[in-house]
Amino acid sequence: MDVRVLGRLEIIDQAAGGERRLTGDDLPRRARQVLGVLAARHDRLQSKDALADAVWGEELPGNHAAALEHYVSVLRRTLQPGVPTARSFIVTRAGGYVFATDRARLDLAELRTAARLAETRPDRTDVREQIVRLARDLPFTEDEYAEWAAPARAEVRAVVVAALLDLSEAIAGADPARAQRLAREASELEPFTERAYRAGMRAAAGLGRADAVIQWYDQCRRTLEQELGVAPSRETATLRDTLLADVRASTGASTGAGTGGGTGGGTERPGPPAHDRRRGDRRRPAPGRQDRLAVVTALPNAARQPATGFLGRDAELAALAGGPAVVHVAGPAGAGKSALLARLRELHPGTAGLGRGPGPGGALRLGWLRTVLHQLDRPADDVLDAAMAERRALHPAELDTIAHGLPGRVVAIDDAEHLDADSVAELRWLQEHGLRVVVSYRYPSTIATRPLGALDAGLVLRLEPLTGADLDPETLAASGGIPALVAADPATAGQVAMHLARQRTRWMAPAAWEVLRLTAALGTLRVEQLAAVAGLDVDEVLDAVDRLVHAHLLVEGPGGHVRHRSGLIRDAVAAQVSAAHSHHLRARLTSAR
Repeated sequence: MDVRVLGRLEIIDQAAGGERRLTGDDLPRRARQVLGVLAARHDRLQSKDALADAVWGEELPGNHAAALEHYVSVLRRTLQPGVPTARSFIVTRAGGYVFATDRARLDLAELRTAARLAETRPDRTDVREQIVRLARDLPFTEDEYAEWAAPARAEVRAVVVAALLDLSEAIAGADPARAQRLAREASELEPFTERAYRAGMRAAAGLGRADAVIQWYDQCRRTLEQELGVAPSRETATLRDTLLADVRASTGASTGAGTGGGTGGGTERPGPPAHDRRRGDRRRPAPGRQDRLAVVTALPNAARQPATGFLGRDAELAALAGGPAVVHVAGPAGAGKSALLARLRELHPGTAGLGRGPGPGGALRLGWLRTVLHQLDRPADDVLDAAMAERRALHPAELDTIAHGLPGRVVAIDDAEHLDADSVAELRWLQEHGLRVVVSYRYPSTIATRPLGALDAGLVLRLEPLTGADLDPETLAASGGIPALVAADPATAGQVAMHLARQRTRWMAPAAWEVLRLTAALGTLRVEQLAAVAGLDVDEVLDAVDRLVHAHLLVEGPGGHVRHRSGLIRDAVAAQVSAAHSHHLRARLTSAR
């Protein structure tokens, strides 16, 4: 008997008559929870009172002991039919029950054994590999929000993060590409551990990717500042500077530390997606950089790229290169803003410079300008260092010095929504002295009350999804024309899709996510059907649909029907809905008709 609780519950019985597989859907909900509690606490006896309290909580039935005995009997008959009670792996002992791991293999027990060995044997990479292999997901996916499941899920998360980082650090020199993937998984599971970002930085340096080192550091900085209100430690910042110096020395590259301005090429994406198969819907995802995914590497069957080498954005590139003095580029996560600005710089080296905004914490306020000036071969480090050290705005004379000899050049700033009033004033000065300005951000509403809103635009480009003119039907159906999904590696496309769904709905009311889930689980629905199944007012659903359509997650059809735009996002969201829940939703939909 093989009981697997890491991920979705699965029971495999290698009986003499052949293999028999059962899942959590084959058990009554309470019986599944009884088995889950016993598995989570397999190393200790559970009294009937403690077990019933964990399963029912405040909904404890009148005769809870009898109810518990009933569900234990159901488990024994269902999982081990014909096996005498005395030989069952659910053992009755001292008025309670215990999961006997000598009678049934339990993957959680094996993981705990491996974790204890890993603590005492730091040299055993094979043990870490075993942990990573066993923990294909966090345990008890069907009951991830149950109080009894929370300690085991936290325990497994900590064990897996430690194993991933131990492995990443051990193989960073021999296999930096895999080391970076392991660090990315660790940062997805636990976004607030700086060790994960340091491991990613080391791996990126091993690949010779200074830009990726900066991106790892910047991801760490943004996550800590936005979520915890703290800055990265001195150890992390010092490591960044050391690694950048090493990469520059070995490659001859020139990279501004800490600016996060580079986007770089290659297939390794240092910034972690915010949703991972091990995480479930545990928490709001940490900010990611999936809108950095370049569209220049479309899916295998995608249409050929135009002359610019950038799929479906010729008009936008032309507007950025020769349009008005100030251009705003807006679009939700994954729309390709960062990739578009990076391509502008690639097509116009020496005349277009690209920096990145300082983030909500305001660190390195003039970092964007330092990066741009280096790219335009007009560094002004002395001037900028003085202003940054004194934490002040640039003086007019300093701005005159910077602007001199640069008319017609383009200053592009990605993630510009957090520019402060001094930065916006400096941008306006540069624009008035002949430089052209391009800024990007997610939604116009994000800058309405921020200083950047005062930087009047001659043109606002809102990046729409790609169309059938750019993509073949199969790619269009899968990606919905969303550039980040067009570019995504098939191996990680599902994770990218879930990340985009979360990022694009994070500012919406909870009803929007419920509508997204229902259309993923049930397919095309009318607004009144969504309202009936979700138990929401029609006005709430209409508002959610408006926002989801605006975010390019849903599309409308005839007769008031709505459906997912992207098959990848639909499948990723649907995977979060259990088969039992889907069955229940379909029953509710049928009754609503």
